[in-house]
Amino acid sequence: MYVTRYLNIYIPSNDNKFMKAKDHMNAYNEHREAINWAINRGLLKSQRIIGIHASRAIIELFSAYLHEKNLINIGFQINHRWFKTEKVSQRFPDFSGKDLVIKKLVELEREAENLVYGSQKTEGEIKKVLNLFNETEKIIQRIMKESGR
Repeated sequence: MYVTRYLNIYIPSNDNKFMKAKDHMNAYNEHREAINWAINRGLLKSQRIIGIHASRAIIELFSAYLHEKNLINIGFQINHRWFKTEKVSQRFPDFSGKDLVIKKLVELEREAENLVYGSQKTEGEIKKVLNLFNETEKIIQRIMKESGR
């Protein structure tokens, strides 16, 4: 049992009900598997699957990093919908590569949303999202590695 701060209210809570870095990595891996499955299924048949899972996977990876480095409190949940604008940066403490990571997360969220809610896209447009996902993933993984993960 420990106490967590939520909206400036301190709440006794059970540590087991909140996701930890390891839990976020597991969720990231599940989303990554879904992306790989969708690619094998065919890009044109899987644009919405790719959009949803690219958006969610990258947020899970980002969450894992922030939790691992204790940059956010346990129980703090990041919502992919926050990444509509780079103003989301104000919600997070400083960390190495923050400006680039936030920029990529915003760009990926916007592009992924177009896949999920838009009309049928071309293979090139779907590949653009996958490439952006892969770039952002590598950036976050590099930052995790450099910071001692």
